[in-house]
Amino acid sequence: MERTISRLSNKAQAPTTFTKFNELPPELRIKIWQHAMPDARTVVVKSPHTKQRQAPRSLEEAMSKTQYQDETWYSNTQIPASLHVNGEARHEALKHYRLSLAVGNAQPRIYVDFTRDTLFFGNSELKPECSPLWNFTHDLNRVERLAVVPEGAWRVLRWKKVDLNSLEKMIFVHDTEKFELGPLPQLVEDAPQNDEVDLPEEQVQRLEELVSRQESQEEATINPMKKRMQAAREELNTLMMVLPTQWEKEPAVATAVFRKSRGDRWQC
Repeated sequence: MERTISRLSNKAQAPTTFTKFNELPPELRIKIWQHAMPDARTVVVKSPHTKQRQAPRSLEEAMSKTQYQDETWYSNTQIPASLHVNGEARHEALKHYRLSLAVGNAQPRIYVDFTRDTLFFGNSELKPECSPLWNFTHDLNRVERLAVVPEGAWRVLRWKKVDLNSLEKMIFVHDTEKFELGPLPQLVEDAPQNDEVDLPEEQVQRLEELVSRQESQEEATINPMKKRMQAAREELNTLMMVLPTQWEKEPAVATAVFRKSRGDRWQC
């Protein structure tokens, strides 16, 4: 009984912080920083024109706007914390993230890991005043995952000089008007409908029976996804046909919606 009480007491008094981190060998600390890198993010890119139209909330913010009037993209997506912990953590983080998407001679303001992050431009790219920005935006040739809203006619006008030769996947996002995205947006892709999987014959027969029984119920759910995917493929085909010099290979196509997360606000 006394041993049990002693163990519980020791657990209750266990430290909640680790104060000896700096005494660890450098190679071990580096492995920890590497392991602490965030998962792939969805980076919401916003128009500088939208930012300028917003009324300043304080004198400091107003002064800031007068000091930085260069028109360039910005983002409210949360910056990886490891960039601000200390010099050692920042050094490791900068192996993955770099300030990107500057327009012309403006300073870049968005940290991006092009190998993992998805860039979402949303309605920013569709604003008439944003059309010239696309001609002078740096790093678009490094984008591998691009999320946009399904508005093909406008996109053709904006992308005449856009280099997307590194693009691996293009995601068309629906229902973006429901809420304003916070610092940690969660993009949820629709499940693919046409994946072929090799299964034993018995399992195939069982699946066929289930499909025949539930066909009417599934139709209501699958049809919207199929329609979204069909529209997405048609838009991509149009882009590749109208802008043939901008595409060295055909990217994969997907549809998605945003899941409301902490920090998001419903639109009125």
